[in-house]
Amino acid sequence: MLLAGHLAKVQGLKGEFLFHSVMDEPGRLEDIQGLVLAPPHLSLESAEAAPPARAVALRSFRWHQERPCLAFKDIPDRTAAEPLKGWALWMPEAAAELPEGETFRHQWIGCEVFIAGRKVGEVLRLDPGPAGYDMVVMRDLRPGRTGQRDIPYIKAWWALDLPNRRLDLDPPEGLLDVNQVGD
Repeated sequence: MLLAGHLAKVQGLKGEFLFHSVMDEPGRLEDIQGLVLAPPHLSLESAEAAPPARAVALRSFRWHQERPCLAFKDIPDRTAAEPLKGWALWMPEAAAELPEGETFRHQWIGCEVFIAGRKVGEVLRLDPGPAGYDMVVMRDLRPGRTGQRDIPYIKAWWALDLPNRRLDLDPPEGLLDVNQVGD
């Protein structure tokens, strides 16, 4: 599942929510089947929906003062909507449209990282970086090393083979040793 956004606040008496979208085109939600609402602390990124998460279908979608406004079929009024304020709306990954060459962050998790054909690590996650680059957080598997390394995702440094769960890295010399004090 992919996070589409959060229910910001209840709008009016008909159970509508102002929606804080994290997707590029929230208007596409009208055509997506398999939406799931979940409490904000519950991540459905790698798990199936289980209570208290619940499947929902849109009753309506509109724009209100340049913000998306959603209503769900089984949430008829403000009283039913109030307890769901702040909940996350998730959508099936298959409903997402990625441009050519783009990937989802979760597809990188667990991929092996190689430098010059030698395995040096495993991806733990991708984090947004301060300079606009994603940071590949890698478990360091080199002999005598422990911990993790944050490596900027600069396309020129990386060759991706996600179907085979392999990432080849060609970093500048010393990049993986920036945090080393001594051997």
